[in-house]
Amino acid sequence: MEQASREWSWNISSGYFRLITECIRLFSNSKLTFGSLSQIIDERCASASELHKNYRAEDLKKHLEIIPTDGELPLKITILESSYDAIDDSIPEIEKLLGDSVSFANAVSLLLFDLVVEENRTEFVTKFGLSMLEAKAYKAAAKRADGKVVPIR
Repeated sequence: MEQASREWSWNISSGYFRLITECIRLFSNSKLTFGSLSQIIDERCASASELHKNYRAEDLKKHLEIIPTDGELPLKITILESSYDAIDDSIPEIEKLLGDSVSFANAVSLLLFDLVVEENRTEFVTKFGLSMLEAKAYKAAAKRADGKVVPIR
């Protein structure tokens, strides 16, 4: 039995377009197969309900400010009806956290932001073969000293 799907279209910004293509790259590399935006949304839709718990409001707002949703580039995709419902159901909690209205396209953008955060953390850890704790300590240490600081002997 085939699952019901929903076609969805909107005009996106160039920043949103780049976010999508980066997520497709990350997703494809993690799966070792060419992926699509529809596949990403269908696979990750359940995590939409956790966005309001996993991020601070200012971080989500900053993401939406830096990567605006609306723009001139047309985008049309087909996703599972259940994916649409899962994301749509997450919007009230995200709106409550942000104190502002959130469109479906904004919610998808935040879902993609979550993928970038997760994949970059995972990519960093797996590239070096570190545990999460080791990666956190390494990342904190991996900073250049300000050239104006003279070490005390």
